[in-house]
Amino acid sequence: MSQQVFGEAFATAQEIDWFAFRVRPRHEKSVALQLREKGEEYFLPVVRQNRKWANRLTHVDLPLFSGYIFCRSHRSALTPILRTLGIVDVLRAGARPAPVDDEEIESLRRAINANAHIEAFPYMAAGDKIHINAGPLAGMGGIVVDFRNPRRLVISLTLLRRSVLVELNPASTIRAHHTPSVLEFGRVA
Repeated sequence: MSQQVFGEAFATAQEIDWFAFRVRPRHEKSVALQLREKGEEYFLPVVRQNRKWANRLTHVDLPLFSGYIFCRSHRSALTPILRTLGIVDVLRAGARPAPVDDEEIESLRRAINANAHIEAFPYMAAGDKIHINAGPLAGMGGIVVDFRNPRRLVISLTLLRRSVLVELNPASTIRAHHTPSVLEFGRVA
């Protein structure tokens, strides 16, 4: 299923934000190990996938967002993180490093910890913004997309312009934030 690789350090600064760092291809796990050794707080969401090699089936933990890792730091203390082998750069808005919204990281963490089925999904800028009222993902917000019969929630990370797809328990109730249309088992309510 899904899991996370997560490291924590004790932070004392008040203005600490999450930042997304671009890493060399296939270096996400080695960068995570180096950040853990440096005592940095990081978040690397990974998903377990089945892969078939030759005549055997095996489980592989792959990064949910290949090429990215999240690290929590003060904007002025990014230099030691940027010097980590395998990190290419921090995502920026113009010349300044752009922080990732805490709620987006928390939504990802909650979805992973709920052991929900998670898969990468193309980024969606438009759609119904929703809030889940019940179930293990209660309090989480996102965008609802209808695929087949189960309800699915798309959690979008605005800065990365990437999204993840989470299957919802049909017992969870969903309400729209601003839009009157919410997908209810394949129908617009």
